[in-house]
Formats: sequence, C-alpha cells, structure tokens
Amino acid sequence: MLFTDSTFLLRFLPLLLALFFLALAVTPRRWKEGGRRFVLANPVLLAGSLAFLHCGAGSFARWLGGLALLAWLTGLATARVRRAGGASGGLRLLPEALLTVALAGGAVLFGVFKYARPLPPVLDDPGFAVSQLLVPLGLSFVVCHAVSYVVDVHRGEAPAQANPVTAASYLLFFPLLCAGPLARYRDVAAQLVERRATMAAFAYGVRRWLVGFWKVAFLASALAGPADAAFALPAGALGAVHAWLGSACFALQIYFSLSGYADMAIGFARMFGFRLAENFRWPYGADSVAEFWRRWFVTLFDWFRDYPGLSLDPAAGRPLARAGRILLLFLGVGLWHGPGWTVVTWALLHGGVVVLEHAGLAAGLARWPRPLRHGYVLLTVLCLWVVFRADTLPDAGVMFAAMFGLSAVADPAPLVLTRVEWAAFVIGALSVVPLWSGFSRWLVTVDALTTSILFLVSTSVLFVWRRLVGAVLFVAGRRRR
Repeated sequence: MLFTDSTFLLRFLPLLLALFFLALAVTPRRWKEGGRRFVLANPVLLAGSLAFLHCGAGSFARWLGGLALLAWLTGLATARVRRAGGASGGLRLLPEALLTVALAGGAVLFGVFKYARPLPPVLDDPGFAVSQLLVPLGLSFVVCHAVSYVVDVHRGEAPAQANPVTAASYLLFFPLLCAGPLARYRDVAAQLVERRATMAAFAYGVRRWLVGFWKVAFLASALAGPADAAFALPAGALGAVHAWLGSACFALQIYFSLSGYADMAIGFARMFGFRLAENFRWPYGADSVAEFWRRWFVTLFDWFRDYPGLSLDPAAGRPLARAGRILLLFLGVGLWHGPGWTVVTWALLHGGVVVLEHAGLAAGLARWPRPLRHGYVLLTVLCLWVVFRADTLPDAGVMFAAMFGLSAVADPAPLVLTRVEWAAFVIGALSVVPLWSGFSRWLVTVDALTTSILFLVSTSVLFVWRRLVGAVLFVAGRRRR
C-alpha cells in the first residue's frame, strides 16, 4: 500500500483522517488547554502508521517496532539518569553507553536487512525510480529517525518523551516511511504535543498532496516506460538518440518520483498538523554539482551534517582531509540508497566531482555564463544517473558508448513514444525549474480557494445530514403516533 494506491486513497486515508479529527473533537477542553490536545489523536495516528507499516513491510514491521521501542527506552533512561545527577559517580558513563547501544542496534538492523540478508519486496511499484528505498519499507527512515531521537535527547536539544505513543508517533510516522523527507526529532518534538490542525493547514496539505500525486501518477509513471525501454535495449540496438532520451527520461522520472512522494508526505503531515522541512529545492536549476546536492534530498544531507558530522561545505584543514570527508559523505549517501555497486559508484563519482569543485573547478565555473554552468551541471548529473539506473557497471558502459557514439549500432531500435509520454517529457522538462517568480504567490490563492471549497462542502454536508436526521426523526415520531 503506497500513497498512489486506490486502497490508500479511498479507504485508509479517509478513515484515518476521520478518526483523527473525531478524536480531536471529543478531547475535553481542559485537556486541550492543559497541553494534552493530542492525547487521544496521537494514538489514532500511531495506529494508522502501524497499519500502514504492516501492509508495506509485512513481518519486518516488528523489527522496526523493536527499534522504535529501543530508541524510546534509551531516551527515557538517558533523561532520568541526568535528572538523577548521573553525570557524576558510577553512572557517569551510562548515557554514553545507552547511546552506543541504540546506535549499534540501528546500524546492525540496517546492515543486516539492507545488505547481508536483503528481504524480498512486499510492495511493487514499477514506476518508482528508487525501488530499493521500499525494500523493506521504512528501514532507512526509521533508522535515521531513531538516531535523531536518541542523539538529540543525549545532547539535550530536545526532551525525551515519557509517553511511548508520543515517541512512536514520530519514529513511525507513516508519511515519512516511503521516500522522506527525514524529520529531525528536535524540529518536531514540540509539534508532537502542541500543534495546530486547522482547516487552512488541511487545505495546504490537500494542495501539496495533489501536486505530489500529479508528479508521481502522471509524470514519473509516464516517463518510466521510455526510460526502462532504453536501458533494456542490447548494445546492438541502442542508438545515440534513444540512449540520450532514455537517460533524460530517467533523470526526470527519479526527480518526480522522489519530490512527488516528498510533496505528498509534507501534505499528509500538514493535514495532521505537522510542519515538515522541504526536501527538494529546484535541484536541476543549480550552477554546480555541489549546489545540486544542497538542493536534492535536502533533509538527508542535513541529517549527515548533524549526526555523523559530514557536510558538503568545504571545511578548514588539509585538502586531502577535506576530500576524504566529502568522499565519506557520498559513500554514506550511496550506502543509504543502496544496495548495489552501481549506486555506490554513482555516489562516489558525485563525491569526486564535488571534490574537484572545491579544489578550484568551482572558481573557474563562476566565470562562465550562467547557461553554460547549467549545461555543465545537467550533463554531469545526467551521465551519472546512467550509472545509478544501470543494472551493472558494464551496462552503464554500454549506455555511455551509445550516448557518445563509441559503438557501432547495426540496427538501432525505433524511437517510439506515445503522446502521453511525449507530453510528460515536455511538461516535466519545463517544470523542473521555476519559470515564473510569482508562482508561489499564486499558490496562496489556491490554498485560500481550497479552504473556501472545504468550508462550503463541509457546511453543506452537515446541513444535509442534519436535515436528513430531522426528517427521519419526524417520520419515526409520526409512525409511533
């Protein structure tokens, strides 16, 4: 069950929203004023997240539940030791020991089920461009959230949650389990107990969901066909035009897959009152590869900066040490997206380009006209997406040979795209960068219009419902007479 499934959209989500807002409605006023506004609604949200996780991860869901329990217990024990004065005496090292246990548990779980014994997929979405993020569902994100929870509590940057339901509502929050964004615990800790679930927030969430659904269900799904066809062709049938077009289709497909799921996640979270960080900031409009990665999957790089301490920014020190930190960062990014040698190679090649930019290439690029800088970024990123998408490194070599005219093609495959695929390609290519600076202001009008429509529909439904109930009671009363 993914965000685009009819079961999710027509059954799961409406039922969960109805139960969530019903729980808010029946919460006593004194609880709301006393900081317990979501004491009934959060358990409903957690139950929905567990149901979503069970449908998507199967029996593996209990491992993620166990990791969430370990993280909660670690945070709770750390907070209690510090409140009891554990910074001195025999308990001085206990918080560090608890942190080590929790981090080791997350690392072992990730290593075993991502690389040592990868699980078969429970979900199947051929249009999703990074299918390894769904195998098993939630692993990469729950591990990162568990690390964020225990580290932020250990550092004293956010309080430990005494209520396990509240902590699990963050650790297992269903909108974040498919493709992010990653939410740092310190950014949402206060929202777990005090946030605003209003009609305006709901309208904004609906609009973000519609944008994300359009990206995934139309653009990414339509572009998956020509991309898959190009990468499946043998060397003797793969011409240059088909290779370039297939690579460009995949570059658009992966962007619209990941950014579309991020948009839907942000929208769903806002419906429940949460504000999440943006995950994509027009990456294909960047002027350098380093800037591309500051705009692509932003929350992942924020996570690597705040917890392992690895950043894209050039740090002080010897050039070799700086290069090593950049390559280590991209190795972590590759392992997080993995498994697969092509994925790790793709990440390290990106790291190598960023190292070259920090070593002086960026200074030279700054003197180029802006269109040429964009062209350099698009060409570099497009070629490296070939490495990511190819099944093996030799297959990537076949694509490169076709793209740059280094292979003799005896019988090139015909270039056949449907009208829908061409439309998706043109619309996608035009929408990866902001073409109109006033677009964001126009979206405010859309949110206001959506809010008005929701008010009108809800009021009309309530009016009709009350009239029907009144009519039924009137008829029942006449019959008793």
